[in-house]
Amino acid sequence: MKKLLILSLSLVVLLGISLFSVSNMAEAAGSKTFTVEQGGKWKVRIDFPTSANPKYHVHVYDPKGKQVGVENLDGTPSHGQTLSKVPNKVKTKIKEHPEYKKYKKKQEELNEAAKKIKAKKLNLWKAADIIIAIGIVVAATATFFFPGDDIAAWGNFLRALT
Repeated sequence: MKKLLILSLSLVVLLGISLFSVSNMAEAAGSKTFTVEQGGKWKVRIDFPTSANPKYHVHVYDPKGKQVGVENLDGTPSHGQTLSKVPNKVKTKIKEHPEYKKYKKKQEELNEAAKKIKAKKLNLWKAADIIIAIGIVVAATATFFFPGDDIAAWGNFLRALT
């Protein structure tokens, strides 16, 4: 039964790779940048999860280009920083921006996937269990964070995530 499940999920992953465009996979491995106006243009960059930091996080740069804060989209510190030095009006505009909302939702989906993976008590050092976990993440987020055939990258990411 477990072999059938693994085979089924493997096919789902491979099918998913063919259905998602290369640009979606490239976007998942990178970042998204936008600006907000508040006494000048504030640059905002949302970095996507990696195996080093499995959370979406936001970098905020003042109108002069100086980074003034970094924070995970779940509100926890990222890179040892928060958005405490960012003016409240700027933070509000950032959090109301459609791109911020989109990736905050993706982080929530990723958190739910992590809970499902933990509930299944998968051994994320075993390739078969990593494939199951990949299926859970892709089903929850509709995002490939790494190429589907890079089991090592996925394994590192999933272990960091859970």
